[in-house]
Order: sequence, then C-alpha cells, then structure tokens
Amino acid sequence: MRQNARAALAAIALSALAGPPAAAEEGMWTFDNFPAARMQAQLGWAPDRAWLDRAMAATARMPGCSASVVSGEGLTLTNHHCVIGCLTAVSSPGADYVETAFVARAREEEVRCPGLSVDVLDTISDVTAQIDAAASGASDFALARDREIARLTDACRGPGVRCEVETLYQGGRYALYRFRTYSDVRLVLAPERAMAAFGGDADNFSFPRYCLDFAFVRLYENGAPAATPAHLRMRFTPLEDGEIVLAAGNPGRTSRLRTTQELAFERDVVLPWQIALMDDARVRLAAYAARGDEERLTASSALQSVDNAAGGLAGRLHALQNPEALARVAQREADLQARIRRNLAARRETGDPWGEIARAEAAYRGMFHRYQYLELRAGEQSALFTWARDIVRGAAEREKPDGERLSRYQEARLPSIAHSLRAPRRVTASFEEVLLAFWLSQTRAHLGDDAALTQLMFGGEAPEALAARLAQSRLADPGYRMELWEGGAAAVAASDDPMIAFVRAWDGEARAIRARYVADVEGPLARAQERIARARFRAFGEAQYPDATFSPRLSYGRVEGWEEPGGAPVAAFTTVEGLFARAGGAAPFTLSESWRGARARLAPGVIVNVASSTDVIGGNSGSPLLDREGRVVGAVFDGNMHALAGEYYYDGALNRSVTVASTIIAAAVTDVYGMDALAAELAGAN
Repeated sequence: MRQNARAALAAIALSALAGPPAAAEEGMWTFDNFPAARMQAQLGWAPDRAWLDRAMAATARMPGCSASVVSGEGLTLTNHHCVIGCLTAVSSPGADYVETAFVARAREEEVRCPGLSVDVLDTISDVTAQIDAAASGASDFALARDREIARLTDACRGPGVRCEVETLYQGGRYALYRFRTYSDVRLVLAPERAMAAFGGDADNFSFPRYCLDFAFVRLYENGAPAATPAHLRMRFTPLEDGEIVLAAGNPGRTSRLRTTQELAFERDVVLPWQIALMDDARVRLAAYAARGDEERLTASSALQSVDNAAGGLAGRLHALQNPEALARVAQREADLQARIRRNLAARRETGDPWGEIARAEAAYRGMFHRYQYLELRAGEQSALFTWARDIVRGAAEREKPDGERLSRYQEARLPSIAHSLRAPRRVTASFEEVLLAFWLSQTRAHLGDDAALTQLMFGGEAPEALAARLAQSRLADPGYRMELWEGGAAAVAASDDPMIAFVRAWDGEARAIRARYVADVEGPLARAQERIARARFRAFGEAQYPDATFSPRLSYGRVEGWEEPGGAPVAAFTTVEGLFARAGGAAPFTLSESWRGARARLAPGVIVNVASSTDVIGGNSGSPLLDREGRVVGAVFDGNMHALAGEYYYDGALNRSVTVASTIIAAAVTDVYGMDALAAELAGAN
C-alpha cells in the first residue's frame, strides 16, 4: 500500500466502530431486514417490499464476487476481475482473451467457463428456533448446531438448488438461504485488461479512476440460455450528484461486531502472517510469469489476485494499528457489559463470554500455523491438491451418517463437489509446481522440529522436489477424478497417483488439528459470541446489521464525492474526456487499440466511474448499483483508500465505493466493440 494511503488512513477517526444502532448510511443489511424506515427518515425515500423482492430475485453470487441478471435470457453483469480466471482458462498463447478482450457477437460464440457456477437468491427463512432447540444444552454445541444445519440444508436442497444456513449476529440469528444454481456459465463480453484495469496498482484504492472493470456472462440451462424473467433493467442515462443509490451483493466478511481480543489477535498474528505470505507469493508468481508468454498468461489471474489482496491486507492492518481502534471497541464492549450487569437475568444467561474468547484465542495462538498450513490453506490454490483432498476425504466422509460428516461433504454439498471434479479445466503442471512449492516450503518452515510430521509429509524430499513430483498427478484428467470419486474408499486406497498418496498419508494429521481447532477454538468462540449476540439483541434488537458473511446484502447511500482530511474535495464522477487525458504512452495508462480507434465515436462527457457512499467490502465486486426505480446504473468494482478499513468500521464522510457506470458500459458495447445484438438485448430488457 502506498504511503499516501497510509497517511490518509491514519487520519481517520474511528467514529462508527460497530456500536449501538447503525448511524448515517452505514450498514450491510439482509433483504428480509432492510431498515426502510431509517432510510426514509435519513434520505426521504426508501424501497418498498416489492422493490426489495425484485432486487433480491436478480442479485447473483459468483466465487468471491457478486453479479446481477440483466435480461430475460440469462445475461449477467459482473466485473472483469471476477471472470479473469475464466478468461485465462479459455485462452491460449495464440488467443489471449485477458489481454485482447473476449467478444461474442453471436450466441454460438459464447464460451463456457470451466467449473464456474452462479447462484441467484430465491428465498430466506429464519431457522433460529430450530437450531436453538437442537443445540440448547448439548455437551458439544458446535456438533449439535452443525447437525441441525445439515438436516435443514438437506431438506431444502433439490435439482439446481443450493441451500446454506448463514450464522448472523454471531449466532444471534440463523437464516436458511435457498439459491437457484446455474452450472453452465458462458462468456459474452470482457474488455481488454489494459482497459479493465486501467491505472493498475498506481490507481488502486484511489479516485479519480477510469477503469472499465465490467464483463457480461450468460446463464445456460440444458444447453440453452436460461429463462430469467425476474431480471433487472439497466439504465443508460447519466447519474446525478447526490442521487440515491443502493448496492446489492455479497460482501465477504466484516468484523464490526467482534471483540477486542479477536481484533487484537487479527492485528498481532493473522494479518502480519498473511501479508508476509502474499509477499512471498508475489515474488514466486512474478518469477514464473517472467519465463515467457504462456507462463505470463497462466499466472495472470493469480498475480492480480495477490496484488489486490496485498493492498487490502495492508490497509486492514494499518486500521487496526490506529491506537483509537481497539479503544473504540473497548468502549462499545464496556457499554454492553454495563447493560448486562444491570440485569440479573442477563448476567446469569451471559456468563463470562469475554473470558472464554480470550482463552480460545490463547489456544489458537498455540496451533495457528499448523492449522493454517495443514488445513485451512493447505495446497494454496493448487487445483490438483484441492481435487485430491476432496476425493480422499469425500470417500471417508460419505460412509458416515450425514449429520456426522464434515460440513463440506454433507449431502447438500456433494453435487457441487462432483461438478467441480467433472468439469474440464486446463492444468499447467509447471504452474502447479510453483503453487505447491510455495505452500510446501512455507509448511516445512513452520512445522519446526516436528520430525514425525515432517517425515510423514516429505519423506526426506525437499519441498521443490516433492512439488515437481506431485505436479505430475493424473488428476488433471477429469475422467480419472470421477473414477476415483465414484469408486469411493476402495478406489482411493488402491490408487498409486502421487497426489492421492500424498494426501492420504497425512490427512489424519490434518483432521486431528481440525478437530482440535473445532473443540478448543471454534466451539468456544461460537458459544461465547452467541451469548454476546443475544445480550446485544436485548439491548438493540435488529436495529443493528449483522457482520457480512458473503451472503446477499443491501446497502444504501448517495452518489457523492468526499473531502480528504486537510485536503481538497474529490468529485463523484470521471468522464471519457478525463480517461483520454489520463492516458499516456506507458502501462498501466495505455489505451488499447480498439479504444484509441473509437475516440471520435465516444462523447467526452460520458461518465466512466462514479463514487457513492454505499457501504461495501471485498465480495461486493460486481454488485449492481441500483437507482430508485431498481435499475442497474453500474457495477461496483472497488472502494477508495478509506474503505480499506471497512472490515472494522464505516465512516460516512470518507468511505466510498467505486462503480463502473452503465453509461460507459453502453458506449463500450455499441461504439467500441460493435455488439449490436447485445445492445438490442439490453434495450429490449428495458
């Protein structure tokens, strides 16, 4: 993260750190508990139930991102960086769609994204009472809760349906989300990376911006475009300064209701480790990309992801190092604790959850690296490892009753795993070797003097040599993967594939550290957080929004710029005129040939990017920005530098989301890429 960003973050006053009822335009609200009355009082308008239902029915979720369905034939709008993995997968050295753009002017030119699926929210049901009844008084709270969650999701699932139970308010409420899942997703339009990522890292988390970070994909069913009558319309007239807007999407994670102990652990242990990990990954990936054009193409998606993550992690760490941050959390906690002490029943019910959290965090410190490297981050994005672990664990877990399985292998989730195993995906052995060597070298370094585990995993091989051998796994063949998956435990035991044998050898150790984590950290934290959440509920009810969990949410605000602390005002818009003025001869400010050629056809005043006070975070990438009529006026793709601290707090004076406007999307479709059929489809959807 750049020094000016650090300085600006240091100047932020932590005035909105997850205290009692949310103020200003703060909040990532669930669709079934949207604060319409509060918004009406603040902004003079709020959506009604019909508006909310329409928005919910067309808000989509992709891996790590958000999207919106914008036509009756499955056309879906998201960000370019959300489909870069697909672009990489369907590219070749002779057809690099990351660098040169993907343009399908006819339906038969639309190309399927290997392994990509999109979920569209159908219904939300409150299942708190069922889970409370099942887990109340249980000796193993987490196990009883998870068994009831498994039962609920199993009863909900069906063909083309995904169901998930979301833990909201740290266990104060549980909601069952039912999604329609589309497993056939095809590329329609994705601009050149030079335009989608215009400004590169130099402009990242800043404004003004001139990014064309959008893409269209299409949902298919039974080999034909999906019928999606519950779609959103796009608006192609300009936004106005001060206009009310809402962002619908899937914010990944916030920590605005966590305790001082939890945030201190994140500041002192988790974030420094993650940042060091990203630095090492960046060096290895850059070295691989420098080998040649094919390697650069293969690594492009991972490099972009690492670069973006590194900036976000640095911003989060800097926010928690602000001395006011934990003081604000402590003040909030002290207020809640005082409320509890004043009520005898609350004291009896709540107990000492803060002490329990402190003990759980202490236990986590003692197992942190082992849990991360053997379980949570095992394999570090290696497709071969991910498939092998699913095959090995799936074979063992499917022999158990559903309620006793690891949650990933419960019946409701098996179709998704099978789809991933079955889907063709290009695997580059040399790139797998880089990913595996990175993870194995880190693992070896952090196992310390555990000679038995080191021998079990490495057997005397150096990390690089072991990675080279594992990268030759036959799991690159989807037919072989499905043979093992369908063959179950017998097929896994008989396999001599190097990756299967590797995972099989030490999966017991990984399971053991997972079980220890669940017993000593996850379970105690869940019980303690739930009691704190219930106490908070008694004090404030649902006037407070739940922390984000990568589940569908809605936030609201206005189109508006901001004024830097002690600095100049920042306007809410950028335009085509500014884009061409910003363009220079050197990357990352280079215009692609198609955009240079289209300059005469592009009106100078067309809005390119827009800032708004909507409350967003990672996972909101691709979120539709909606106007009062529920029309899509753009796709959120970033936040400003102040939004980097958004995991922990929202500051309405400074936090801004950044959106690629529908006006420039329309101009790109018609004036740059000449996609008349796509333009007609969007016009017809309106």
